[in-house]
Amino acid sequence: MWALHNPLMEQYKVIMSIALLVASAAILFNQLLASQPIQIVLETGQVVDTQSSGYFSLLQALIIASASFLIGSTSIYLYFKSETEEFLKSLGKKNDSDKRYEMVLPLLRDEERTVFRHILDNRGEMLQNALVLKTSLSKVKMTRVLSSLERKNLVVKERHGLTNRIRLK
Repeated sequence: MWALHNPLMEQYKVIMSIALLVASAAILFNQLLASQPIQIVLETGQVVDTQSSGYFSLLQALIIASASFLIGSTSIYLYFKSETEEFLKSLGKKNDSDKRYEMVLPLLRDEERTVFRHILDNRGEMLQNALVLKTSLSKVKMTRVLSSLERKNLVVKERHGLTNRIRLK
């Protein structure tokens, strides 16, 4: 069974949409540019044949309308799909792991939640001295909070000069 956000399935949808767009455009141009004889019966009973491409039969009009609809809908789908991807990238690549972290927040104490939120908002990585400045917690309190988060396997401390780099696990 396919997962909801399977990248291969997403690529398949985009490829099929592009193929549908191209096929619809080909059908539309073929119908618009093809001149087929049309017979017009006048009130006098006289039959007039014309080769003008300015008249379309009901079937041709339905084909043109369907092709136009498919072109419009696939174009809108592809446009908004790319807009959505760009929007998600601009948000700092929110993904499934970010959702997992969001679920952890209510389970943390106030100070832990504050520190964890700052790290999460900073793309999952931050220096300890910057955390002290942003949260206005004392250095000792920050060390205790980070040790608690580390025991809970939520963050990792790495030495970085005179301070620590804190990363989400």
